[in-house]
Amino acid sequence: MRALIRRKRFALTLDEYGLDRFESLRSATMALGFTAVFLLWGMWVWSWSIAPVHAPDTLGWYLVMGFLLAIYPAAMLAGISFSALPWLLYALLMATQGIFLYILTLLPGGHAQGTSGFLFWFLAPPLMAFIFGWHINLFGSLMLILFPNLLVAIFGPLAGFDLLQFNLLAFPAITIALFVSHLANLWLRQIHDLRKQSVWQNMAIASSGEAVHVTDRDGRIEYVNLAFSKSTGYLPEEVLGNKPSLLKSGIYDTAFYETMWSTLLKGQVWSGEIINRHKDETSITLRMNIYPLLDANGQAERFIAISNDITDRKSLEEEDALGNANLEEIFNSAGVGIVLLDLWGHFIKANEIWLEMLDYASEKVTTLSLKDIFHDDDVAEVLQLFAELARGGELPESIDKRIVRSGGQVFWGHISFSPVADENGYIRHIIATMQDINERKDLERKLEAMAHYDALTALPNRALFFDRLTQAISQSKRSEGQFALMFVDLDGFKAVNDTFGHDTGDALLKAVSEHLLECVRESDTVARMGGDEFTIILRAIRGPEDAAAVAEKILATLSAPYHLLGHECRIGASLGIVLYPEHGKTAEELLSQADNAMYAVKKAGKNAYRFAGQQGSS
Repeated sequence: MRALIRRKRFALTLDEYGLDRFESLRSATMALGFTAVFLLWGMWVWSWSIAPVHAPDTLGWYLVMGFLLAIYPAAMLAGISFSALPWLLYALLMATQGIFLYILTLLPGGHAQGTSGFLFWFLAPPLMAFIFGWHINLFGSLMLILFPNLLVAIFGPLAGFDLLQFNLLAFPAITIALFVSHLANLWLRQIHDLRKQSVWQNMAIASSGEAVHVTDRDGRIEYVNLAFSKSTGYLPEEVLGNKPSLLKSGIYDTAFYETMWSTLLKGQVWSGEIINRHKDETSITLRMNIYPLLDANGQAERFIAISNDITDRKSLEEEDALGNANLEEIFNSAGVGIVLLDLWGHFIKANEIWLEMLDYASEKVTTLSLKDIFHDDDVAEVLQLFAELARGGELPESIDKRIVRSGGQVFWGHISFSPVADENGYIRHIIATMQDINERKDLERKLEAMAHYDALTALPNRALFFDRLTQAISQSKRSEGQFALMFVDLDGFKAVNDTFGHDTGDALLKAVSEHLLECVRESDTVARMGGDEFTIILRAIRGPEDAAAVAEKILATLSAPYHLLGHECRIGASLGIVLYPEHGKTAEELLSQADNAMYAVKKAGKNAYRFAGQQGSS
């Protein structure tokens, strides 16, 4: 509340709205100030009609009051500051209130004159504040209420009316005046805000880079912006009141325009390219959207046309079409897929080989972009590389990425990007070439499998095992964690192989491989070292108890009988276990310690596990 009072008390600075009103009403305000002087003379004439004997006695006081009120418009003409104007008005009004009440004491019929005349001075402050656009000044308004009450309390009986009678008339009147002035102020402020918003909108439209023209329901132009004049060559005064037909190029028949108007009169937006005539008789190509503005009955009352001049772009496209006849031949005769892209990765043109690889129809080309053809896992990387190339950066000569056909099938493509620059060195387009390398990728995968995986069990071989072991050491060193390495040798495998043959032995090795994978996590590694020897890397274990639990699970699983190729086979396993970094820091040390622990189990009776350095088997 205190902050509110303080704000109301000292809010004398005019805001933008108040300043606008003050400037707009400056002349009217000065005229009102001088009118008040003449009003005083009218009141003197009235007092003369009531008491002609006393009229000469009050004339001097009326002249003084008129002089005081004339000070205010004179001060406005002199350019007094805004903050001083309210205080000056309050001082002048209080002075005239006192003088007027004194005049009433001199007139025998002062009651009739005081009831109407004195209320005028009482209502003047809020009315003047409304006219001048001030915030209501709390301190000044209270003074103008209390001061006349004080005068009436002291001198009222002499003028023929008392304090109660005065306030019974004054307070309802002041309340109504304040309420009406407040509502009027809100209404005028809304009008001011709407006008301001309209000014900004008109400025935005006028300064827009897109050409705008507005027509009425009869098709006559009501408004054009600067871009329209720049695009057509016509000044606003040359087209206002005319119809847009003055821009017709003569290329289109009446059916074209009938279709356009039919669309608009249905309340729908018309969009399309249109060739119009420039003022200098040349043609201009526009990309235009026309929006109908409907009235309350759903009828179009105005039409707003927004257009972009694409004449230069169309010329370039035509030049490209004529100048790139050889490129068209290259497109169709090349042995690789070729596509022309804009700087945002959208397809402009593609040859038949490209379309065949992607399984798209030719009419679908312009709806596609790079993000539509690359695998989801590769899209972000490709778009980043493409954006860098579009900015003039350097890219690898080629990349191998997964491509998605229209039906969802995925294949590997070998893609190369080449920027196309204009005569000024600015990149305008990018050409991409692609080859289907799916067969090559399949061969690479097969070669990798042969190099890193066991042909019989499909488990990682010795080479890949050492690579995984090196990775486990590096990762554990960074995280300061530990992992376990198991060396597994099958017990009784030689007897099965010698008794039932190599086919049964191979089947047994495959079955053992599957069971070992079932005993570990996906993050762990099971590898075949050769013959009936396997290794297992258990990553990120909490301690030896985790490795022991896996070892017990393996022993239980492998001890069950195998029924293979009509034979029942029974085997066991000897496991040697080491922990990193407790039993070794390098791959060779760990493998050697695990191998020694496994042989210790063999000597102690087989079908058990032992940790490196452990005396007995488990």
